[in-house]
Amino acid sequence: MGMEPEPLSFNTPEGDPVTWEVEAEPWHDPFERRLTLVVQGTRLVQRRVPRAEGREREYLYDLLENEARMGARLLTRLRRDYPPELPRLLGYSLDAEEPFVLLSDRRGEPVTRFSGALLIAEQRGLQVSLFRAVRILSACGIVHRRIEPATVRWDGTTVQLTDLSHATLAGGRRLRLGEAPYASPAQREGVGVASTSDDLWSAGMVLYRTITGREVADRPDLAAAPALQPLHDVFSGAPPTAGEVLARLRAPDPMQSIPVEQDLALEEGRAAFDRAREARRDSPAAPSETAGETAGNDRTRVQPSPAPAEEEPRRTWLTRWLPLAVLLVLLLVLWLVNR
Repeated sequence: MGMEPEPLSFNTPEGDPVTWEVEAEPWHDPFERRLTLVVQGTRLVQRRVPRAEGREREYLYDLLENEARMGARLLTRLRRDYPPELPRLLGYSLDAEEPFVLLSDRRGEPVTRFSGALLIAEQRGLQVSLFRAVRILSACGIVHRRIEPATVRWDGTTVQLTDLSHATLAGGRRLRLGEAPYASPAQREGVGVASTSDDLWSAGMVLYRTITGREVADRPDLAAAPALQPLHDVFSGAPPTAGEVLARLRAPDPMQSIPVEQDLALEEGRAAFDRAREARRDSPAAPSETAGETAGNDRTRVQPSPAPAEEEPRRTWLTRWLPLAVLLVLLLVLWLVNR
């Protein structure tokens, strides 16, 4: 029995309202489903927050919004030559009763399917493609923060790094997020600022697990894994850049061929997205700010600084008591003169 077409209304990344006719598969667990455009046959993924889940876990709205926000940021910089290693934002609807984002279709399978079973050429290809993804994110000022086997897919040629819901901007305050061995020690402790070094650690751990088939609790021993020698200092206190690792793998820097630039239409789209997000946040049904903090989620909303309470201007002791002191001195002088 075929799927019945249904209309799907949303905003494009540029902020334009559109309606597509799609054929939808059943929801997957129940946050995600795949869609097929009726006219073009293109496949895409719809991720949403169901009403029941949103009531119980309000921070899920923030994660969904962050997925859209980071996707829009990537589009503004990579529009002309979007890399296959990253998911592409196609649209969003934040003011719907069950808000959602639309993304390019998934490629390949989670790397857990290939644990310990890759050929030597595939091992190198996996490393190059994953560090390409980290390098491109770094060039766009983004730290993924959840690179782990569940978010890395492989189709035999190219990685696809999924799930930007926990991503943040490089240089922001580092919050405690993730678990060993895939989250870096600094990220698990929540010290310092978010850095691409966090993603390098996570990528290195995913590669070690996938290529060797072995699990580790902390820093892995790479001595018995010749294919991973280019990663020898990724787990050190002074890790290399993603570009340096690519150079060791004899792979070119992808940013030499991918133009990173601003797209004015998409910048306006990002502004429209922010307005829609703020309108939803200001609505009575908007999720609370506390819920996301409880979940350890980095805040992606623009947090307005609290307005200072009106208070009396501070005055020094001298400024406050000088007039009275002068009056007392004058009274004393007059009393002495009139004695």
